Amino acid sequence: MNFRRSLYFLATLVPLFFLGCETLEPKDPRASIPGLQQYYNEALRFTIRYPGVLNLKVEDRAVTGEPDTVLRLAYPGNDYPILELATYAPSWIEEVRKPLVHGTERTLSIDTERAITFEIRNDPEDDESTMRRIIVRNFGRIYVFTGKGKTFDEVVSSFDFIDPAREDSEKSTSS
Repeated sequence: MNFRRSLYFLATLVPLFFLGCETLEPKDPRASIPGLQQYYNEALRFTIRYPGVLNLKVEDRAVTGEPDTVLRLAYPGNDYPILELATYAPSWIEEVRKPLVHGTERTLSIDTERAITFEIRNDPEDDESTMRRIIVRNFGRIYVFTGKGKTFDEVVSSFDFIDPAREDSEKSTSS
């Protein structure tokens, strides 16, 4: 009798174990994922919403002479970022435009600010390495988005600048 109970108990737990090991990454990495989280950066004056299943990693590099801050979003267990957002001094504009694929440049709007977008290629021999880069200038710095796919587009479209003057006027009218 005890053997049957332990066999039943084991047969019940094994499927539960495998359900717990299911990966969160969708079959199609470009698929939209619900459950948004919000990242707020008051110092750099922006907020961005992203799928909660993605890992968020923020690095402050201001002292190394590279980008001020790099924000990366990636699936758990995958180092390849869905989106990378870096902030630079305006003098870096030519440097971030270097990998531009000629003929792909166009303009768009990021939170009412004019931005440029173009394709970049990390490896000139590999068409699969093509990604999008978006550059927008505001508050005395440039914000550079790099990535590709539907999730990248959704996260970029959620990006908002924090205007301190607008926040102060909203606070005073609600009082």
